Amino acid sequence: MTETRRLYYEDVYKKEFTATVVECREQKKGYAVILDESAFYPEGGGQPSDVGTLGDAKVTEVHEKDGELLHYTDKTLEVGAKVEGKIDWARRFDLMQQHSGEHIVSGLVHAAYGYDNVGFHMSSDVLTVDLSGVLSETQLAEIEAETNRKIWENSEVE
Repeated sequence: MTETRRLYYEDVYKKEFTATVVECREQKKGYAVILDESAFYPEGGGQPSDVGTLGDAKVTEVHEKDGELLHYTDKTLEVGAKVEGKIDWARRFDLMQQHSGEHIVSGLVHAAYGYDNVGFHMSSDVLTVDLSGVLSETQLAEIEAETNRKIWENSEVE
């Protein structure tokens, strides 16, 4: 198993990086590439993975499987080659904002009503949060207003 240095833990704003191709495995639909380091965030916890490019290969999704960070590409990459990785930054930033918003909503719901977040999913056009209880339309409106107030505070998020 190859351990990839996960640059996204060191700098969530990293948009480009250079890495060495450690492995390239042919798959049914393209290739699974393992790098020595990567800024591509994998799918998980309801959040879609980053996409972008490794050299001239398109990265269509990224998964962590058995501890390995697999970059699924449309082209083979030569083992040992240095490649320039580029994250689709507009998409990454949108997902970061949605994920932060989900935490704000979940925290406010828990503080106000004691309900827990029991499920979370993001897609390209919809974000859903499953709670351990039911909120009324009035309660939802209150949470929405408080969430917007928190966002406008523009506090640092860790």
